[in-house]
Amino acid sequence: MQGKNREDREGSGPDMFDGLSSPGRWAWFSPWVIMGSMGILAGILLILAVTNVHREKEVMTRTLLSEARTLMSSLEASSRTGMRGMGWGRPHIQLLLEETARHADVEYVGLVDAAGKIVADSRAGQVGKWLDTELPPAGGTAHRFLEGDSGAFEVVREYRPWRHPHRHRRPRHKECPFPCFEPGGEMENLFILVGLNPAPFQGALRQDLHQTLLLFAILFLVGAAGFISLVWAQHYRTARRSLLDIRAFTSTVVHQMPVGLLAADARGRIQAVNQAAREILGHLDTDARIDDLPCFTPIARRIREEGTVLEEEVRHRVGESKTLPLLVNAAALRDGEGKAAGYILLFKDMSNIKHLEEQLRRSQRLAALGRLAAGVAHEIRNPLGSIKGFAAILAGRAPLDEQAQRISQVMQQEVERINRSITELLDFARPTALSLEASPCGEIVAHTLRLVEHDAAQRGVEARWEVIPEDLSVVLDPDRFAQILLNLYLNALQAMENGGRLSVRVQEEDGQVVWTVSDTGRGIGEQDLPHVFDPYFTTKPKGVGLGLAVAHKLTEAHGGDIRVFSTPGEGTRFEIRLPGNGKAPPSHRPPFPGRLSTGAGEGETRPGNRPYPETFRGEKTASP
Repeated sequence: MQGKNREDREGSGPDMFDGLSSPGRWAWFSPWVIMGSMGILAGILLILAVTNVHREKEVMTRTLLSEARTLMSSLEASSRTGMRGMGWGRPHIQLLLEETARHADVEYVGLVDAAGKIVADSRAGQVGKWLDTELPPAGGTAHRFLEGDSGAFEVVREYRPWRHPHRHRRPRHKECPFPCFEPGGEMENLFILVGLNPAPFQGALRQDLHQTLLLFAILFLVGAAGFISLVWAQHYRTARRSLLDIRAFTSTVVHQMPVGLLAADARGRIQAVNQAAREILGHLDTDARIDDLPCFTPIARRIREEGTVLEEEVRHRVGESKTLPLLVNAAALRDGEGKAAGYILLFKDMSNIKHLEEQLRRSQRLAALGRLAAGVAHEIRNPLGSIKGFAAILAGRAPLDEQAQRISQVMQQEVERINRSITELLDFARPTALSLEASPCGEIVAHTLRLVEHDAAQRGVEARWEVIPEDLSVVLDPDRFAQILLNLYLNALQAMENGGRLSVRVQEEDGQVVWTVSDTGRGIGEQDLPHVFDPYFTTKPKGVGLGLAVAHKLTEAHGGDIRVFSTPGEGTRFEIRLPGNGKAPPSHRPPFPGRLSTGAGEGETRPGNRPYPETFRGEKTASP
């Protein structure tokens, strides 16, 4: 399982269903199909069994009839012989019937007259009684199975001892000892009655029936076992499908969720990591353990000891100098018996939230500063007006006094400087009103770079810019946004006192227009990065500290976001993201002229939106 889990950390997560083998083809048939087949087979067997029973009964009946006819013919022959040669009478016939009935397969033998009265019978007690069945017509045979204890197979037919294959001249009444055949007798015909024992045949029939029932029982058991197996297979199929659906659902949820998920067993071995966790934590070794992540080790220890749900904020180190704030929710995993099986960690990168919190705090500070500036500005400006007036009066009363003139001039200059600072503070605190219009990005970049061209040339800075696509435009206030770019340019130029490169790039990215201004200057210290947009924060001896604060405020007024990335000694990159809104309408006229001085000297004309690179070098710029 470990090998599978190691693959899951690079793939889509552990497969908890590897132990589920695929059922055979038979498991995918519906049990009702099998039941229908079993029913048809049972019906066929039942028909065959019934047909076989009827055939056995017919064979038994024909065999018994054949034996009965043979026995009747034998009795007739014996009677004829005895009456002819030995002069038999009634006693001899009775004795013959009794002796014949001694045969194992013969139950009884009797003679019945045409009225149904038994005139002779191997069972002496039956003589004189009446037969309870109809006699067959002349020349016919009747048979039946008797009910009750005897259960005999009874056959009745006309008694014909006088009939012989050879011709006989003697009259019939001379051959028969019974008065009914004598002249004037009440009846002229007798019927022979034979009862045979059908037990051997019925035993064979019962054996066949038992075999049929046994076959049915075996078929029923096999069918029931098959049906139960198929029902189990169907339940297995349904359960497996449900498990696969749950697996697909949970896999989709786990791997698409925006927070990181990390699961470890009781020994601390990492068993599952989703995509968000890999993006936050970076690459994990195939045999990674929770102890390999120091930020999670204390949480894992507390989970093992306390077994409770925890929520804690930690910091995860990425690389040499970068750390990420993570909000971690941890809980213990338990098996079906309630025993600890491991723990699960859910964590989220809080960098954006921290950034938003910092923006909120900055906005609150700026709002407080704005209220303070609005209240103090008027209180300061009134005395400044008086001081400036008194300085002018002083200069007017002593026109020949050079020291007085110099003092008056210094006082007026300082008053103007303080007034400018107050004006900047009021402008910063005052709500920003924007005049929005669709503006080509390339024209804005070209115009603003032209404004700092002279400063860049003096410092030996090479400027490059690029807009992708060339006709990219965005809705903004051209003047206000030019102020943002100028503040960023001036900061970049001041950071490159010994020359360098100023790069400006504008491109579309994820539905936004991204403006990137980067330099190769001295960079900003890590401790100063959180404060670069604070009002009056500056590291320059002559700086005021409002340039980047104003840029931040104007960017937010445009509905965008500005961030700074810097490495000391390598340079700084400012990134502005504005909502994208497509190309400028064809009828739009650019607000800026399309002229830009290049390294070739003053007066060379190029389109304001030129593809990368558009450069100028200050040291090569010719003076007019």
